Parts: sequence; structure tokens; C-alpha cells
Amino acid sequence: MAGRVADPNTQYRVYLHKVANKYVYATVQQPYMPEGSNRLKYKPFHLGTVSADMVFTPNSEFRLLPVSEREKYIFPPEINTSKAAALNHPDYSQDQRQNKSGENQEDIASQQSGKKTDAEKTGANVPDTKPCENILDQYNNKLYGSFWLLEEISRSKGVYADLLEVFQGNISQVHEVMSLAFFPYLSGKCFNRFAKWQNAHKTLLDYPLTSPSITRLTQSITDHHRMTFIQLRLKRQPEGAILDCDSTTRSGWGTCLVDLCWGTNKDNPKLQNTVEAYVYSLTTHEPIYYRSFPGNTADISTVRTILSDLLKLGIEKVVFMADRGYPSEDNLAALVEAKIPFLMCAKVGNKPIAPLLENVEFDEDGIPCNMDFDSKRKLYYFQVDIPAYKGELADGTEVNMDGLKANLFLNPRRRTDELGTLKRKIQEERDILEKAAKEAAIPDDIKRYNALFDYFKVEYKFEKEKPVGIVFTSCEKKVKKERAACGFFSSIMYKLDLDGSQALEVYKSRDEHEKNFDQLKNQMNYYNQRNSSEEGRNGRSFISFVGLIAISSLRHAWKEKMRDQYESSVDMLDEMESIRYSEYTDGTTHMSSFTGKQVDICEACGVAVPKECMPATYRKAKERKENPKKRGRRPNNASSGES
Repeated sequence: MAGRVADPNTQYRVYLHKVANKYVYATVQQPYMPEGSNRLKYKPFHLGTVSADMVFTPNSEFRLLPVSEREKYIFPPEINTSKAAALNHPDYSQDQRQNKSGENQEDIASQQSGKKTDAEKTGANVPDTKPCENILDQYNNKLYGSFWLLEEISRSKGVYADLLEVFQGNISQVHEVMSLAFFPYLSGKCFNRFAKWQNAHKTLLDYPLTSPSITRLTQSITDHHRMTFIQLRLKRQPEGAILDCDSTTRSGWGTCLVDLCWGTNKDNPKLQNTVEAYVYSLTTHEPIYYRSFPGNTADISTVRTILSDLLKLGIEKVVFMADRGYPSEDNLAALVEAKIPFLMCAKVGNKPIAPLLENVEFDEDGIPCNMDFDSKRKLYYFQVDIPAYKGELADGTEVNMDGLKANLFLNPRRRTDELGTLKRKIQEERDILEKAAKEAAIPDDIKRYNALFDYFKVEYKFEKEKPVGIVFTSCEKKVKKERAACGFFSSIMYKLDLDGSQALEVYKSRDEHEKNFDQLKNQMNYYNQRNSSEEGRNGRSFISFVGLIAISSLRHAWKEKMRDQYESSVDMLDEMESIRYSEYTDGTTHMSSFTGKQVDICEACGVAVPKECMPATYRKAKERKENPKKRGRRPNNASSGES
């Protein structure tokens, strides 16, 4: 005898689960396979609470589900699911559920199409389907100005739209990410104080976000979300954008994170750290890429990974820039192989720069004869083509390294100081060795003794095959090389039409990236890691990256337009802080009027002020400008000869 046909939608049918005759939950039976068993079992999974008037309120687990997964759940018709529907962006909601069977399928399709159901036609007891009231069911008057400014900047930069694309229309997840992204910069506190901060400040959320909910949110953000978001940000870069690559260290004290290793910690040498690499656009003034590396990773070892990511994400027609910690033969070869224009600072004492110093000619007064002088910076500069040679990638593949140019810069004052310092060091080492040779000193380990001297080579002096003292000789080749490099610094560029002075001007603009690190680690409270899992660390890094985009744009607006009025970008946010947002019990809202200074800040940031919040003086001035008064008609009795 054939058994009953299994319902394929069993795990998606929602039922009410009452606990202690007090709390009612919307629950489904979630399948799982017990360890050591081959039979499928089910356990209850709560989606949220149901009030006495049958209104469903989603919990944090339900809010973090993808939109496609949410729409699979089949709720009883008496439950009001308007709050769940409000979590989805309309562009990402399905018009109707597919492959749904059951007794309520016609009613579900009718609700989605806007038609009345059979129950509504007959006048049966149907719950009110109007939008449920806000969870804040009383009058609220909260501070909103500083958060509103960062929110509007993010929307104008396309961050909000990109996050919707990343999280597939999950509005609740997007709002949680953006609210947490601005919080450290506005409050200076860590995430576990966010729920309390919400009591006085308006955010994108109408429900409190507690520490457990934040943990679930951060652990739900994956590397796929990170790479998708970075790809969308890269697509917004204009042609010829200058991308600067740099890194900083981030301290940690736990043992649960894999990347926590001993290395050169810039903040606290006693703590383990990770290396946080960022790529910053000097054209749009925002970070567009980030990645974490183990703390003992040198900058030169991160280029291949960063370049591989950027090439896979579609980096095109941009200029790559980095400091002198990144160039190496295989890194330069990788950039040339990818045909990416770049400008990188290079060490003067290394190839291919060191041999080019011989091209500089000095007169008897020590002034370079074949270098141009920049009167603005008091520097000599010289551009020369690097002779073509064969470079090798990390895998041994040869690359034709032609088209490279070197920019040499000479600071005459610095050269004088460094030549004097070099001469003093050589003389100090000579005096020590002459004294040791005179006293017939015999070091125990000649190799370790040689390591104490940079410009001399020390050997044993033998008599009858026994050491009786030391002899030393000057390292003339090394001394000549360092003397030639005194006062010089250099850069290497590829496929860029710039002279030496212009290349230096472009390179100096990367100071904006260095200041961006200060905001990230100090003002955004990102200097150390408060994580107990790899998933949580990845999610928090993503949230900080989202906040840094808006904050970088704010700082650039302050630097370019408001620096004479405010000491920092934080002062601009303090000026905006007094704007309040009121919510009334009937669902209406009100935003307080802006002052003249607040309007100026919005204009500097490229943000439009709501029309109803504009001061009366600004509104009247704009009306007069749009509708100027016309010149009146001359009186009829006036003649051209009358005065």
C-alpha cells in the first residue's frame, strides 16, 4: 500500500508556537541530520514573535536571511506579515511565489496581485492588512543631523545602491550595516554600546540592535560580499583614476585569529598584529579595496595578491601608485605584464636606480650640471629612461621591461648633511679599528666582529699560523655607492606622460591616504581587534570599510572648502548634531530647520537640504534669484525731458 505523499513545503510552513502561555513565536520545522544517523529529523526554528493582534515581528535571524529564502515561508492567512514585507526592497521582491502548493495558495496569489480573497468577500474574520505601526509607538525626538549628513553622502556616492546589490535587496541588512558603519566615528565607542546610543540618536533602524544581533550580522558577512562590493566600487572609478596602495598594522591580543602574528607593529610593539592593506582612490577621495594579511607579512609580499584581486575584479585604465616598500623586480614585472600604468617610489641604492646615479654630473662646487631646478620645492630633478632588460615574474616567466622611466630628485641641503654624516661614521669606525690593531686585539668570532662595521672589512693577522691581531681594509665600492646616493630620492613610472616635477606633485598627493589611516584607527576606534572568530573579524572589517568611504569624502570636503571655518571634519559633524528628528504616534515625522552654517556644510559636501528644512532667508533669497523683480512701467504723464 502506497504511503502518503510527502509535502515538499513542510519545512517552510509557519505555525504558532506558544511558550509558557505567554510568548508566541512564528516557527517552522527545520530539517537536520543527526550525527551517526541516516534519518532526517526536524527541530523548531523561530522566525520572530507574534503579538496578540496577530502581527509578526521578525527576529535577527529572519532579517539576515536572503530575500529569496524569506519568500519561501508560507504564513497562515491570519498573521499580518507587513513587517516582513517591509524588509525587502521592491526591486528585489518576486511578483509571486513559484511551486507553492496548499490550501492557502490562491489567497497568497490574490494578496500579491491586489485582489480580494474569498475570505474578504464573505466578510470572514480577516486581520487588518494595513501597514503596522512603527515599533516606536510613542513620541520620539532624537538627534539626527550628523548621522543624516553621513547617510546622504553615502547615498550620493552610490554606497547605498551598491549595498542593496551586494545583499540582494535585503534592506534590513543594508540598514544595519550602514548604521553600524557610522557609529564609531560619531560616538568613539565600540559596537556593544550601540543599542544605548540609539536611545538618543536617530538611525536607519526602528528597532534596537543588541550585541547578539550585531554578532550574527558580522558573522553573516562573507568574503563574497566583500569582493562583490569592491567590484561595484571599482566600476564607479573614472578613466585615469589614481589608486594608491598602502598598509597599516592593527593590534590584537587574542589567539583565535589566524592572521595575528608577530611583526613590526606601528602602534604597540608588544602586541601581535595583522597587516591591513588598503587601496585608496586619490581621484574620487575614497577607499575602494581592502584586505587583511598576517602580521609578519612585508609590504613587498602583498602586491601579487592585491594585483591578482584587482585584475579579477576588472581594474582598467587606472594608475597604480605605492611607496618604496612595494617595488621589486617581480612586482614591477607583474605590473608591466598587466600593462597597468604606475608610479612608485624606489630605493636609490637598489636596481634599477643605483646604476643611473652615474649619469648625474657635478661641477667643482657640488652643483649638478644636467639636472633641472624646481624653485618651488628647492629641489633638482632629472628624468631618464631605464634601459630595457628582462624581468622575471614570481613563477619565472620572463617579461620585457621596456618603457620604464626613472625620476631622480636631489635635495642639496640634505646631500650636504648626509655626506657629513657618512664621513663621520667612516672616521669613527677607522679610529676604533686602528686602536684595536695597535693593541693587537684578537676577536673570538671574526664574522660577528665584522658585523659591527659597515665600511671596513676586518681579518685576522697571522704569524706562524696563529692570529696575533687584526688588519682592516676599506670597502671602497660600498662607500662610493652610498656617497653617490647622498641627498637623492627617486621614483619609477610606466606609461605616464609626466616630467619629474609633475611626477613628484602626483606622488605627494598620496599624503591624503596616510591621513585616512589616522581617521580609521583613531577616530573610528579601529586601532585594535575585538573579535573571537574569523567570521566576526571579516564582518567588522567590511562595516568599517563602508563607513570609511563616507568619512573620507567628508574629510576631503572639509580640506577643500571648510578648513578656514572648522578645525577638523569632526567639528563639522558637531555643528550638524543639533538637528533633530521627531516621530509622532500617528506616523507623521518632522525634521528641524537648518541654520545657515549647517546649510553651508551640506553645500560643501554636495548634499541637498530638504526643502522644508531650509532657513527662511535662504528660501527667500533663492526665490528672488529665480524670480527677479521686473522693472516697473514708466508713468503715463512722464516725458523724456522731465527730470
